[in-house]
Amino acid sequence: MKNSKHKDHFDTRRNFLCRSACGALGVTSIVNTLAHLRLVQSAMAQSAPSDYKAIICLFLYGGNDSNNTLVPLDGSARTNYESARPVGHPIHIPVSGTGAALPLTAPSGGFGQSSATQFGVHPNMGNVQSMFNSGDLAFVANVGTLVQPITRSQYIAVPRSVPVPPQLFSHSDQQLQWQSSLPDRPFQNGWGGRAADLLTAANVNPASNVSMNISISGQNSFQVGSSVVQYAVSTSGVVGLSGYSSSSPYFGPGTYGHAANYDVSPVAYSPNDAGKTLKALDTITKLTRMQLGETESHYQHHLEEGYNEVMKRARDNEAIVGSALGGSTTSIDTAFTNAFPGVTTLPDVANQLKMVARLIQGRSSLGNNRQIFFVSMNGFDTHQNQPTDHGNLMGNLDKSLKGFKDAIAAVDPSLWDDVLLFTHSDFTRTLQPNGNETGSGTDHGWGGHQIVMGGPVIGQRIYGTFPDLARAAGQDVDSNRGRWIPTTAVDQYASVAAKWFMSEGTNYVSGVTGTDINTIFPNLGRFQNIGTIPSNLGFVDFTA
Repeated sequence: MKNSKHKDHFDTRRNFLCRSACGALGVTSIVNTLAHLRLVQSAMAQSAPSDYKAIICLFLYGGNDSNNTLVPLDGSARTNYESARPVGHPIHIPVSGTGAALPLTAPSGGFGQSSATQFGVHPNMGNVQSMFNSGDLAFVANVGTLVQPITRSQYIAVPRSVPVPPQLFSHSDQQLQWQSSLPDRPFQNGWGGRAADLLTAANVNPASNVSMNISISGQNSFQVGSSVVQYAVSTSGVVGLSGYSSSSPYFGPGTYGHAANYDVSPVAYSPNDAGKTLKALDTITKLTRMQLGETESHYQHHLEEGYNEVMKRARDNEAIVGSALGGSTTSIDTAFTNAFPGVTTLPDVANQLKMVARLIQGRSSLGNNRQIFFVSMNGFDTHQNQPTDHGNLMGNLDKSLKGFKDAIAAVDPSLWDDVLLFTHSDFTRTLQPNGNETGSGTDHGWGGHQIVMGGPVIGQRIYGTFPDLARAAGQDVDSNRGRWIPTTAVDQYASVAAKWFMSEGTNYVSGVTGTDINTIFPNLGRFQNIGTIPSNLGFVDFTA
């Protein structure tokens, strides 16, 4: 977790608990959550999967201009692309010559898209081009937040008879809706959190030592669950609780039975104000128990017990994750160094993915058969200076994905088949720029294209339905600028990754059934049969 997240003092027990609950829980909710955790832990054990799987959500914050990430090279889509982004415009990506799109090799039978037969990627994405052509990467076209399927005529109708997600072009709202997949209801949890809750109840991680949900990008909505609490790690490793001395970074390093010692002999407190406050609070708690004649391990109140359990868990996690990160980093470091030749300081997203690779390398210490990671990349709100800024973003994303692939292969070549990375982003950008000058940019769009990558991906394909990029005329004012109405809902796109994650081979893991996907994606049935994957979204090989 980033240091800025730890600047608050542990001023009161209630405030600490509220912060730790990851979601503005009230006192009653905390008690209920603790009770629910006990029920989950005491549930009848299922047969745990024998394989390992990890999914990585890479969120591109700000709204990636996917119109220049995946570019049509012919057909009506190309004609319409050049109409909005004409030759000579700073944002234009040509078919050939200087700054041209890097062509993608179609599989046998072609890309299967009617609006174009040839596609390319941004000229700064040579590694993505290679991974696509080798079958390790694919695109899913025109994905976005939807309440239910909607056509263009339904969208422009006045009054509109089909609902659309609220605040369509708001960053914060669309980020939340992507991460929850539920735009038509108040936020309660993310789809990654619901997946972790479901699999935890099915006991897929019976030897788990740390949360199924690990973030390398601070707290996020995607991993918020009802029973599973996300655990944040920085790009440098574990971050100790504010108030404890940094001279002894892990509580009981090298042992997993150390949590009980927290009551009697915690590590040294920090000499700063946070350390003084924490020490005072711990002292008062112990004195209260002594006055009541209670032992160190017995608590009279749910909140007191909850506070202590949270503290124990946090200190446990420090030691466990610290142990997982104890292996050699040479091969992983080399993979990223090679991906960024001549660069001395890696971009943050590369360091986040490097940390994911290190945690996957140390997966035996974490004890999880299923692991969910969250990483992110900022800067995609390109209202101005897009040619330069977006180009740099594409280059950093491209090299980071390459470094991650090579790092996983360096840890164990067979692990690549156990890893699935997918992107999310607020929305794409308008196809039509907001100006003609060199420093111009684009505005907020809607449906956009996403990347899926990993060993189980059936690559070298473009899934979903690529739009023809036509800007309608007349009263459809918004679409005149090129805001694509999604033809694939977030629910559909994300459910493919979730189904793979919940499976072992071609079957669901023990304790999970086909209908459980509806628990994670309650709106999925509005778009498709929940028991099947549409043919144009089958980007995962479940038999691999």
